[in-house]
Amino acid sequence: MNRDPAIVALRQALEERLEALTDEAAERILTEIPAYRNFDEQLRRDVRAHVEAHLRASIGTLETDRGVTREDLLFVRPHAARRAKRVTVTEFVQAFYVGERVLWDTALALAHDDQSRRAALVLASHLPRYFEVATTHAAEVYLETQEQLAATGERIRRDLLEDLLAGRELEPGPRLDAARSAGLGEDSPYVVISATPAASPSDEHLMRGGAAALARAIGGITLPLAVVRQDEIVVVVPAVDGLQETIAERLADVQHRLADAGLPLSVAVSTTVSGLGQIPDAYRESSAIRTARGSAPGVIALSELSAFEYLTIRADPTTSRLITPEVHEFVAQDMAEGGPLIATLREYVACDLNARRAADNLHIHVNTAHYRLSRIAERTGRDLRRVSDLIEILIAARLADAELVASHNRARPI
Repeated sequence: MNRDPAIVALRQALEERLEALTDEAAERILTEIPAYRNFDEQLRRDVRAHVEAHLRASIGTLETDRGVTREDLLFVRPHAARRAKRVTVTEFVQAFYVGERVLWDTALALAHDDQSRRAALVLASHLPRYFEVATTHAAEVYLETQEQLAATGERIRRDLLEDLLAGRELEPGPRLDAARSAGLGEDSPYVVISATPAASPSDEHLMRGGAAALARAIGGITLPLAVVRQDEIVVVVPAVDGLQETIAERLADVQHRLADAGLPLSVAVSTTVSGLGQIPDAYRESSAIRTARGSAPGVIALSELSAFEYLTIRADPTTSRLITPEVHEFVAQDMAEGGPLIATLREYVACDLNARRAADNLHIHVNTAHYRLSRIAERTGRDLRRVSDLIEILIAARLADAELVASHNRARPI
């Protein structure tokens, strides 16, 4: 016990003013630090109790020359854990500094002669060590709490996604709260994004970073639900007006940046569905279209495909058997030669069967276009004036493209 009269007098004077010091420090914290301004009455009382405990412990350092330890400051833990949900560690330390500053200013004001000034300097010599131990302890608690919150939040979001993908109704509780936080209401329109990496990343944090980047790319007032489930990222997005017109471009930009950072993703976006009950359908759409493309890096949005393109994006064996051998043979041979006839036919159809416009777009003479079309008819035995015959050849070409992608995917190293 320190028996120096000047030090004992300073300690007693500070203890007598403890209530006033606590009120002043708490008020300054609650008004000067933005994160504290909206605290409710219960949290305000908690702040005051925490300030009083710190001031009492700081004054108590005058009683002994023994340095303060973390065990002396165990009271910090519950307060820091509660604050971690509302304020940053920087703001928490700033609040602590405010309390210590009020204490030091008062100690200086009480120093009126050499003995009292010497006592104030003793307090000043103790405060840095106290500040170091208290803030280090608080930072550790913050880290523990935030890791726990992150793990709990991630588990809740993952469970919420599994409920949505299974079509289960959300019951009141943490999952429903998480849904509301992500802007998910029962009858709103949604799109679902699914993404997989070209190869499993060596660092699992890359996938979490990728999920966060895709979610941020969507924009909006609230971040959408974004979950990493094994080697897949799934994002459920409220389809606000104009989203479908811009979503592919936004995602393409972030996909390129993630690829540059070592995470090349294959990203697919579903059509817009109505209500939470149709989210399983949207997920099946996005994952199916991504798989059909061989999970090649890039972005594909179903809203940018025609119904014909969607139906022929997979190498479907039944559809293939319904196409005549002559058509299959023509497609295979033309693809082996670089595909000039198929390209001409596709442009001809895109130009509403206008050969001259197709020739202009292909930068060939119109006679060349007519010659190529006649060669197609001759080699397939099909009449290009009949819609059904045109569709058969186009389907065969699309299926051949899909089979080429599938073969490439099967040959790609795992």
